[in-house]
Amino acid sequence: MEVRAETLRLDGPLELDCGESLPAVEIAFESYGKLNDAADNAVLICHGLTADQHAAGGLHRDTGRPGWWDSVIGPGKALDTDRFCIVSTNTLGSYGGSTGPASIAAGTGRPYGMTFPVITIADMVRAQRLFAQELGIPRFHAAIGGCMGGFQVFEWLRQAPECIGHGVAISATARTSAHNTALWSVLRRAITSDPAWNNGDYYDGARPDQGMAVMATFGALFWMSREGLEQRFGLRRVQDAPRWSFESEFEIEQFLDRIAGNAAGSIDPNALLYLTRAIDYFDLTGEAGGLEQVFGKVAGPVTLVSYRGDWRYPSEEIETVREALIRTGADARHIILDSGFGHGGFLKDTESIAPILREALG
Repeated sequence: MEVRAETLRLDGPLELDCGESLPAVEIAFESYGKLNDAADNAVLICHGLTADQHAAGGLHRDTGRPGWWDSVIGPGKALDTDRFCIVSTNTLGSYGGSTGPASIAAGTGRPYGMTFPVITIADMVRAQRLFAQELGIPRFHAAIGGCMGGFQVFEWLRQAPECIGHGVAISATARTSAHNTALWSVLRRAITSDPAWNNGDYYDGARPDQGMAVMATFGALFWMSREGLEQRFGLRRVQDAPRWSFESEFEIEQFLDRIAGNAAGSIDPNALLYLTRAIDYFDLTGEAGGLEQVFGKVAGPVTLVSYRGDWRYPSEEIETVREALIRTGADARHIILDSGFGHGGFLKDTESIAPILREALG
């Protein structure tokens, strides 16, 4: 499998929804497989909140982390690199090498930190569109994403539906909910309440690792359903006899201990603040004309995937997107899957999603 990993610089300015602009933007990306001469076999993969551009190809040389969709990307796999060039971009505002709060601000020699402008999902897609133009890709055979990546797919269908052959949005709704925004607010407080956060200026000193540990353990509960946790851990103890203490007594506590221990240094805390805020602002239902107007020019097929155990982005809310697409005359279907991982099913339970991806690519 041919793997390409690099960073593409896009000359600015990039105008942002907040009214500010970035003088120049860098987009880090990986691609798997070869782009053909007609440049019509590219498939865009949009990552979720805590992932990055390293979607496949084994362990990352710097982070040591495996590709987050390694099980479905490769020769003969659902996203077949013998046929397609799979392109995974790191989103604007993220932490994997694209322009974000850890980037050096022009003229300062210092990281942006919290002086980085607030971004939206629409800003991310504007940067991706410039990226595609720079690479000479006029149209993606398909755009696929889960969670925040699914929001990006919807935004592509709003901004440039002619540039997407088949849209596949997994575990994503047309807007976030008040409940989700409240949860993100709690996670952001976990980071910003750590004294080491230092108003986002920690790049030359200690990082807010304690805040990140709290964020990661609480965030892990976003990804699994109540039923999944019960099936996987129940109330099984680490040892038979009670310890009668506040040490980790149960297996679920040990699981969260491991997550907390892995949180330090894995993700830039400021990036999480910006990305979760971008999710807060995502709302396609508020536009004049509603979702029918938003998706009115979608010509290609759209596949929506949800999980019955996903309480963050429930199937009934995703179904409203399908209904709106059908009213515009689009070819849209909605597949509901069962997984004990709930919202994290598309990452942890890829056996069920793989046939859907394979069919979407045709």
